[in-house]
Amino acid sequence: MYRFQIGLIAAAVLLASTVAIVFGVTSKLESSFTQEAHQQASRSAAAYLQMSRLEGLDLTNIASKFAARPMMPKVFDAADETERRKAAFIQAESIQKMLEADQRRAAIVAVLDKSGKVVARDLNANAMFGEDLSSREVVKHALEGKASRDMWNLSGRTTRIAVAPIVGSAGPVGAVLIGYVLSHQEARALSQMVGAEIGLFHQGKMQTSSFVTGEGKEDGNKTQAMTAVLFSGGKLAEQALSKNEPTEVQNIELDGTRYAAVAGAATGNLGDKTAGFGVLVPLSSAAGLVSGTVAKIWLLGIIALLTVVFAAGLTARRFVRPLDQIEVGVAEIINGNIDYTFKPVGPDFEGLSNGLNVMLARLLGREDPDEDQVEEEEGTKWKAEQMVIEEGEGHPPGVDPQELAQESEAAYYPRLFNEYVTALRNAGVRADGVSVQAFTAKLRLTEGGLKRKWKCRMVRFAMTVHGEKIVFHAVKIA
Repeated sequence: MYRFQIGLIAAAVLLASTVAIVFGVTSKLESSFTQEAHQQASRSAAAYLQMSRLEGLDLTNIASKFAARPMMPKVFDAADETERRKAAFIQAESIQKMLEADQRRAAIVAVLDKSGKVVARDLNANAMFGEDLSSREVVKHALEGKASRDMWNLSGRTTRIAVAPIVGSAGPVGAVLIGYVLSHQEARALSQMVGAEIGLFHQGKMQTSSFVTGEGKEDGNKTQAMTAVLFSGGKLAEQALSKNEPTEVQNIELDGTRYAAVAGAATGNLGDKTAGFGVLVPLSSAAGLVSGTVAKIWLLGIIALLTVVFAAGLTARRFVRPLDQIEVGVAEIINGNIDYTFKPVGPDFEGLSNGLNVMLARLLGREDPDEDQVEEEEGTKWKAEQMVIEEGEGHPPGVDPQELAQESEAAYYPRLFNEYVTALRNAGVRADGVSVQAFTAKLRLTEGGLKRKWKCRMVRFAMTVHGEKIVFHAVKIA
């Protein structure tokens, strides 16, 4: 239950915020139209920022998901540049097709090498080839192993960019870049969700807005007029960018219509600090907008709440379950099963599983495990589980506990090991794979468990041989 607390707390905070906003709106429904319009503009700005954060996180996660595919590092294993470009183009096209299948076609999908240069992009393998993007903060960040996002002016179009590292065995070997152009359709969708007209600006001018003409197309005149309104007069855009937070509500006039306006800076961009947004609420219809926004805020809150809960569930499924399996393996080793092998439990913990196997092999004097090597048939190599251990508190006849206690570890373990190997050979049992480290580790783990169980000072072993049966008797030493 505790592993879900972060997701539950986030959901509770999100739900509480949504409820607070709704009650805040309903408590002021009797306010004047101007006051209602001001409140609506502020809420719309907050709602847009919230959606923008979620959208940015989603875009970064998409880039990270595709960059983490096993075939991505193999692009850079190609023998020559031509093959690398071909492999990179195939992967870029593959990612674009998967995005299209999810109805999320990107404006650009590109594969970069570890120096930040474009190896290939979708649509045209030769377009942008060799273009050096290493000076971009978001690319530097990715090549250091961290996915992030930014806003670029790409081919004259403002584009939301996410770059995620492609990680090989020795670290980042390249990156995946995915970009979406800010579009009028997106602005219209955002406008409907936040209950206000929206304009998106970048590098000192408006890029697009939600205003439409009678034919249903973007109203370019109003979009361009917003540049003068936001960057002149009260300079709302400059205020928002300098404070990095939404401005106070101001009354403006745009194309003969008065609006309550709020400007804000775009959040989450790593390098670019010139992007932002403006929300506008007509003062003449503020009352209707305020009442209608109540339902929309509820809808937004529920969508965001479901997103948080769903993300928490996916996180638990991706991370918690594999960790439980690794914990089980650690417990197996603690309980004396030194032949245990950690199996791959998912892409995020594959390196940890392999590292634990290598660490265990080196501690026990075995060869490092080879992932590509086919496992040998059962019984062809000695395993520690073949050692038969008697845990009774008595000891075999002729064994003096005090004499065992006085024997130094430097002599005790090698002596037992040599006796054991000799007994195996005399019994005609194969001893392939037996090592001093593995043998000693098995005994030490068992000794530690019995010391805690019997609450004694020391536990030593005495070996007896009965034909082919070799038994280690635990001897309690008070």
